[in-house]
Amino acid sequence: MGATRRGGLRLVTLGVAVAVLLGGALTVPTVAQVASCSSPPDIVPVADLAAGDMGTGWTVVEGTDPVSFDVEILGVIPDGISLGVDFILVRVSGPVIDQTGGIAFGFSGSPVYIDGDLVGSISYGFFGADQTYGGVTPAESMVKLFDYPDGTAALGATSTRQASFAQKVRLPERVRERAARTAETSVSEIPTNAKPLRVPVAVSGLNDRGFRKFSKTLRLAGLKVTPYRAGAASVGPLATTPIEAGDAVAGALSVGDLTFAGVGTATAVCDDLVLAFGHPFFWDGPAGEFPMAMYGANVVTVVPDPSQVFGAFKIANITDLHGIIDQDRLTGIRGVEGVEPSSVPVTSIVSSPDLANIRNGETTIFRQEIGGFPLVPDIAAFHLLGNEDAVFDRIGDGSVALEFTVEGLGPDGTPFSLTRPNLFFSDFDASFESIFEMYSFLFEIMENPFGEVLITSVDMTASITQEHRVSEITRVESSSSLQPVLRERERLRVRRGDTIELQVFLQREGSVEEDVVQLLLRVPRRARGGSLRVAGGGADSCFFCFFFEEENGDETPESFAQLLSDLEDTPRNNDLVATLRTGRRETQATFRADTVVRGEEHIDIVVVR
Repeated sequence: MGATRRGGLRLVTLGVAVAVLLGGALTVPTVAQVASCSSPPDIVPVADLAAGDMGTGWTVVEGTDPVSFDVEILGVIPDGISLGVDFILVRVSGPVIDQTGGIAFGFSGSPVYIDGDLVGSISYGFFGADQTYGGVTPAESMVKLFDYPDGTAALGATSTRQASFAQKVRLPERVRERAARTAETSVSEIPTNAKPLRVPVAVSGLNDRGFRKFSKTLRLAGLKVTPYRAGAASVGPLATTPIEAGDAVAGALSVGDLTFAGVGTATAVCDDLVLAFGHPFFWDGPAGEFPMAMYGANVVTVVPDPSQVFGAFKIANITDLHGIIDQDRLTGIRGVEGVEPSSVPVTSIVSSPDLANIRNGETTIFRQEIGGFPLVPDIAAFHLLGNEDAVFDRIGDGSVALEFTVEGLGPDGTPFSLTRPNLFFSDFDASFESIFEMYSFLFEIMENPFGEVLITSVDMTASITQEHRVSEITRVESSSSLQPVLRERERLRVRRGDTIELQVFLQREGSVEEDVVQLLLRVPRRARGGSLRVAGGGADSCFFCFFFEEENGDETPESFAQLLSDLEDTPRNNDLVATLRTGRRETQATFRADTVVRGEEHIDIVVVR
């Protein structure tokens, strides 16, 4: 590629990151101030462009070596992307474009040069239209990112969500007319609305069912990406060969069993700084203490879109660790070579006695949140799903015994640890239904109202079997001082201060015999009547209720420590729970079984004065 791939001398100015071990897990490097760019690439100002100018674009369509394609300038829309950021309309051609069918997702950041000077990056496309038309983010806007400050500086917690960035660039009629004359075609052939190219997202470790559910999660989170199944990446040592303009580059949120990384193209390099994409990934500005990791990528192929509707996209495997992504801005993302990213280990030991299978799983999370939305719960939950599916080797009914431990630093910086064992059963999809409680607990912890929390590790031990380890409540007998004989009742008369005796009959699936459990409940001395509910604990669990006042009058937790205590005390699926509600008061009695408990019975309580 010669002089068109400009990077200048690469000076290792950031040094080696100093690892700080917190709680034996979380590694947070001490990042030196990001060096300024000493030798920026020569650029072509937008004002110097003219319709009909020809340039050369570079991107990777297979392997790791960039290849060239032709780019024709068709026109410019001043402030087309945003105030101060013009939109350059182009048409691409050449053998590479014939192969891909047009501009594909993953081209984002592909540099365009005229006589060796950088025009900008291919970053926008027209879909539902001729995909050989596209949009370029101007280099004179992108190179300003070289001078942005260190994006890893602690800026405090944020409650914002992902912003909506330049979702559409509409071409004025006069621009379309000029473009048609330049392209020697009719105005009707010139598309009208450009959008940022979607980021192809590599996802590893999930079968087809898990991948579809994870993709749905990304859509629900509002992430406009194109996920595809890819190979797993690892942390590994930092790469010794730096990224150059035109190379495939990836921003990784996690690697390992669940690799989750967005793929694009590097636009420009200066010293240890790398600009890519030409549009945002998440547009949440500085990365803070937990930046995405910057990786290289090996492109397997470009999947064309003959329909010209959905968009072609690159499929690439993530390769070597290069550094971090410290800025995510309107005109692109910025990476820093040679800096080890902060990381959170997620580990699991999953076994299946049915097949004598066992798997030790590990995923490393780099980014803990996006725009205030926590990522750790999703990545940890789908890590578990992938490993359970691998050892269970089927999708269907079964039982899971799961224990997970979450460690971290609370809002005041104090270390905390929460361990939660539980049993799960499903008639349909045992592995999938076992991941929700851990997800919910992690979400509650990270979204707590008391301040920012850092997760330092998530560790899991699980056993999954096709056996049905579940018991049903078949009947409940009750008695009191006014009705002393134990029998099934819909209504029980009691006195204030009375003791209610319960005899609960449980029948294990596949057994003809019943287990009998006795429970005692004290009637409050100021009771005026109420209800008694006997149920499996999982049916009464409320993972999202701790921030809200409940029907029984309980208040939200007053501290982070109380929130953890509330989570620990949440009834388990193998708990048999009798709950007596009288007015605003609630009394419980619990028995812990060795199977999941299902079913429920209700008894009206009549207080006799």
